[in-house]
Amino acid sequence: MSDIVILWRVADDLSASWIPLSSANAQNTGFLETRRYLVSKPFETAQFYIDDEALSDDLANRACWIWEPGFFAGEVTAELTNADGKAIATYLLDVAPDPSKLGREVFFSMLRDLWLDDPNWVMGAEPAMTDIADRGIAEDPWLAFARLRRYGPEAVLALNAIAESPRRKLRVDRELAPMQTVRRVDRRTACALACMPGAVSILTGGVAEGSAKADVRLDVPKTQETLDCSANRTMLALQLALLRRTRAVSDELSRVVAHELPSETRTPLSARWPRRQAFLDVLGKKLSRSVRSLPWRDVTRAEVSAAGLTAVAADPAYSRAWSRGWRALRLGIEEGERSERLWISPSWEIYERWCFVKIGRMLMDGLPDCTWRKTRSSLTGQQGDHSVQLELQPTFRSSPGGPEKRWSVSKERIPDILLTVKRPGYLRFLLLDAKYRSSRANILDAMTSAHVYRDSLRIGQQRPDAALLLVPAANGADNLQDPDFQRIHQVGVAVFAPTSDFSFPSLIKDLLAEWTQE
Repeated sequence: MSDIVILWRVADDLSASWIPLSSANAQNTGFLETRRYLVSKPFETAQFYIDDEALSDDLANRACWIWEPGFFAGEVTAELTNADGKAIATYLLDVAPDPSKLGREVFFSMLRDLWLDDPNWVMGAEPAMTDIADRGIAEDPWLAFARLRRYGPEAVLALNAIAESPRRKLRVDRELAPMQTVRRVDRRTACALACMPGAVSILTGGVAEGSAKADVRLDVPKTQETLDCSANRTMLALQLALLRRTRAVSDELSRVVAHELPSETRTPLSARWPRRQAFLDVLGKKLSRSVRSLPWRDVTRAEVSAAGLTAVAADPAYSRAWSRGWRALRLGIEEGERSERLWISPSWEIYERWCFVKIGRMLMDGLPDCTWRKTRSSLTGQQGDHSVQLELQPTFRSSPGGPEKRWSVSKERIPDILLTVKRPGYLRFLLLDAKYRSSRANILDAMTSAHVYRDSLRIGQQRPDAALLLVPAANGADNLQDPDFQRIHQVGVAVFAPTSDFSFPSLIKDLLAEWTQE
């Protein structure tokens, strides 16, 4: 099917040129998040899947599909299938971040910063994927699924190849055999003969040999081939582990999809899950059928042993199956070659988390005398009876409480970042809302959240010192960046991006300076 040609163009620009898609491993560039694109149908019964979600027909042109990438940037996998659902071709579509927000290099610079801090910051479920290299033992159900999908089918094929010519070993048993059939004896046989007077008489010719031999049975060694060897026990353990992982991932992701909440800024999982669930079901059936067939059904137990691993490493077929199975099963992400890809979070969430991580590092650098304690979503510095805390997405519930309880005078609200400073008889806080926007119109629209947070959020009876937006660029919103404006109105904008020479806004500097004074 190499003669199939698929074309694409920008949907909302009638003058845009049609561009052919190149099949994997070539990259197809030119796509931007939140834009609409037309993709031509090569034949009527074809279907085009992007990250397992089937594209819908364009209502204005049934000869094309319509595609609108969400809030994500990275490499997206697309598949062309025929009427039977069989994949004909695979394509890699490179989606760039919205140029009105940040450039491509800046976005991936944020990804690298987050990865160095904690790989979990990057992992998500958006269609876009990125290369990974490891930083520990983090595990994520979508990462587990990606590995099963990448290496599971290869492991099954390698196991089928082993089944055609499995390893065997010679096993020595004992049996009682008629004397006339015995061809080999060992010390144990000789010791048994010494205790049998009748047999000794036969050997010395003291009785009629023909009648005596029929009645005498000797305990002799018996050698036979068996499939129950250490290598096969190790491979059986691998298959059972793959089967358990496949079922566990299917169950866990089913729960994730079932509890998914509608969102305007996240790509829904429900449309992508049926195809992924079908893959897991088929993989589970293949593995279940495998363990019930030869040679694995003749293996007495599943175990991973030193002898088994040595035998596996010495056999190319076994080594290949073990390698693919281990890659499908392993936890974490290894250091070294960037040979794997994982689904990442939405671009707005990447920016939000990057702001939290970057500000946390600046606090630790700027307050070296504090003792710092870090959790998944908070950073706390302690210096005597003084404390400073940075929190990601704290919850302000809609009911007042104690003197230091966080609450909202209206409905429950969850700001992006909360900076709180305390000392005896003193509590102040500032709210930061990360917005992945840069145009003046979008920033002014986003300022609504800053006003809401400033007016509605409380800690005890304390109001916030200010609510600031963090944005990658502030085109045309200069007055909102003015320190005097921010002090007077307690709202404003701070530019915060890898390309900016960022220092704390004046309001944060004032807050920290006052906090350090007695």
